[in-house]
Amino acid sequence: MSYSPAWTNANYQGRLTPGAHWAKLCDLQELAVAVNRRRLLAYQDQQDYSSVICEGAYVRRPPLAVAVQPPFDNFRAALIDDILRPQPGGLGGEPPSPSSMDWLWPVPGSDENKVIVASNPQAGQVALFDKLNGGSDWTDATLTAGVSFLRAVHHNELRQAIEWISRGRWKTPIYFCGGIFSILPDAPWLSEAVANNGSDEVRNVGFAQIYCGDPEVMGLTNATARGGSFVQLTVNHACTVELYRCHRPVRFVEWPPTWNEYDPGESLAWSSPGGLGSADATYIGSAALAAGLPGTISGQGLTAALQAIVDGAQPNFLIRRSDTGDETVLITSASVTVEFDLDAPPN
Repeated sequence: MSYSPAWTNANYQGRLTPGAHWAKLCDLQELAVAVNRRRLLAYQDQQDYSSVICEGAYVRRPPLAVAVQPPFDNFRAALIDDILRPQPGGLGGEPPSPSSMDWLWPVPGSDENKVIVASNPQAGQVALFDKLNGGSDWTDATLTAGVSFLRAVHHNELRQAIEWISRGRWKTPIYFCGGIFSILPDAPWLSEAVANNGSDEVRNVGFAQIYCGDPEVMGLTNATARGGSFVQLTVNHACTVELYRCHRPVRFVEWPPTWNEYDPGESLAWSSPGGLGSADATYIGSAALAAGLPGTISGQGLTAALQAIVDGAQPNFLIRRSDTGDETVLITSASVTVEFDLDAPPN
């Protein structure tokens, strides 16, 4: 398992040892960072724990000093309710984005890459609490303000859960909406189609909301794309398509691209008309698609493309029909499923 968080106050296994370690302010601060990192990955706002996790505060009392949702319960609830079971579709769109978000078991073995659930796993799932303590909830599941003591096991279970919730699989639509047409090279062609009759083409440029940044960066950042990622495409006529990562910033709403220019508003031209010049796009892969049946594109080219996007490149794609025929082919659905591991800390 590649993910190794930095727990400052810990033994060699990253844990608090009863009788050897006092709980410290840094323990709570590091848990808050780890929880909020995962909230942002799941397109949720961060929570502010600073009112009770602050310089000069006692550690034993403030986390349980309020009657409703003290921070330790917030950490637990956030990990299970907000992170392990995130609500998809928070960014809107049609279809909504992301369309699904799953966390996968990251430890090599028979359960690797099964979907993590809290308890009562079904086929293809693994239960977090089964692995954590052999039960169905946290140790001392109910913590009472002013009564309960924080124990080493409470810290350690949160740390362990955070370490396991470090591999994900997000599915996000690709919105192909920027048709570029060789016959009308200076006009946008608003469509979700590709065509190629051997002399003229309609290609299409689209985007996936893999991350957003207003005002905080949410979505997939500081992560490593995995080889299990894939693009799924469905079309209404059998054809062969090629998929590319588009390098150019495209203003799909204000100034849709044309065959000659990726930004007509600024008169910015593709390095090669049609958007396949070396400065415009990188080839990902191809697929022979049957009418109405989903087909996939995966492999090293896609993994590299997704890693570039996760690292900050434009989240844009270009698709073309590479065989020839008289039909104009409608792209009826397109999505990218990104499997990833979180990089090393921030936790």
